[in-house]
Amino acid sequence: MNNGNSVPQPQFFVEDIHHHFAEMFQEAFIVLDADYKTQAEFFCASSVILEQRQYVKSSFCKAVMEREALYPTGLANEYIQFAIPHTDAFHVEKPFVFVTRLKNNIPFMHMGTTDIPVQAKVIFMLGIKNPEKQVGLLSDIMKCFNDGDFVRTILTIRDTHVMVDYLKKQFGG
Repeated sequence: MNNGNSVPQPQFFVEDIHHHFAEMFQEAFIVLDADYKTQAEFFCASSVILEQRQYVKSSFCKAVMEREALYPTGLANEYIQFAIPHTDAFHVEKPFVFVTRLKNNIPFMHMGTTDIPVQAKVIFMLGIKNPEKQVGLLSDIMKCFNDGDFVRTILTIRDTHVMVDYLKKQFGG
C-alpha cells in the first residue's frame, strides 16, 4: 500500500547489463600452441588441469564431450575457425574460461549442425556456474572473434602472461 512515502527505486543503467568476465581468465588456464590430435585428447588434458585446481568435478570431461556430440560448438567467420565448448553447471565448481590455441587445428562440428566441420584453431572452453551469465559471456566472446584485430592478437601472442592480461582487458578487466 502506498501511503505517499514513496521509496526511491534504484537507477538501472545499461552498463549494468554487461557482465565483466575478466576474472574468469587465468594464466594457468591458457595453453598456447597445444599439440592435440583429437577433441577427446584436448578435453581430457584440459579437464585434468581443471580438476587438479578444483575448478571442475571428475564428471566434467565426459560431460563436456557428451554435450559437444549433441550440441556442437564450432564456429567460423572471415578471420578464424574456433570452438566454445561447455557443459552443465553441475559439473563446474568455479567459473573459468580455458583458452587453448592449437598448433594443428582440431575438427569440431559447426554449431547447430551435425555435418559441417570446422577446423578450430582456438578453443575457449567455458565453465559456467551461473547459467544466466552464459548468454552474456558467449555474446562477448562472439564479438571478440568477429574483430580482426582481436583474432590477429590472440594468434600472435607468444606468452601466457601477456595473453591473460590481454584477455582480461578485452573482457572487462
